[in-house]
Amino acid sequence: MKTMLITGGSGAIGSMTAYWGVRQGWAVLLAYGQNHKAAAGLKEDLEKLGGRVTLFSGDLTRPDQRRKLAEESARLFGAPDLLVNNFGTARYCPFPEETDETIAQVLQTNLLAHMALTRLILPEMLRKKAGAIVNISSVWGQTGGSCEVSYSAAKAGMIGFTKALAKELAPSGITVNCVAPGCVESRMLDGLDPEALRAQIPTGRLCSGLDVAKAILFLAEQEQITGQVLAPNGGMYI
Repeated sequence: MKTMLITGGSGAIGSMTAYWGVRQGWAVLLAYGQNHKAAAGLKEDLEKLGGRVTLFSGDLTRPDQRRKLAEESARLFGAPDLLVNNFGTARYCPFPEETDETIAQVLQTNLLAHMALTRLILPEMLRKKAGAIVNISSVWGQTGGSCEVSYSAAKAGMIGFTKALAKELAPSGITVNCVAPGCVESRMLDGLDPEALRAQIPTGRLCSGLDVAKAILFLAEQEQITGQVLAPNGGMYI
């Protein structure tokens, strides 16, 4: 049975990645923040499908919580076959109104914590000389988003992190890729006009969590694709 560790597990992308993985026979360690009800409900639903699912609740911007998650992953799996760095949060704000503190928080949540967690998970993967890492970026990491400067910078950093780490880990049999979704139907779009967003997308629909999950699992199965950015965005900004 293949194994995956997903962060941001109670959101649209994380939950659908767990679902799609279970459908294909993966065991899942699902890390999430504070949405206990959603995580517990997802675990119950996936177990009804025959899935093997373990929950981990913690704030992964904290070093002690990242260490606990890495220890739990090692206990369950040794080395996970797939690490999905997914958790994050958007911030809409004109850049002159940002502060040093808000910029640091956005970078920590959307980039630095993922780099730190990956560093903790990697020793087991390196011992195994196999595995896949998929980092979740965003269309704004590729094009930039007005009034989302810090978020765009963090998500662009995820792409740079992916490309550099892919080169470093390729000789060890570990692939590192990135998925950069367009506008995903999720809580991150609260307060925005969905019709206005759809008008910018050639396919005429927002990206679903399942669209992203399929891209993640596709990359996880590839041995000769590494350092790449796959963008399920409906043709947005191409």
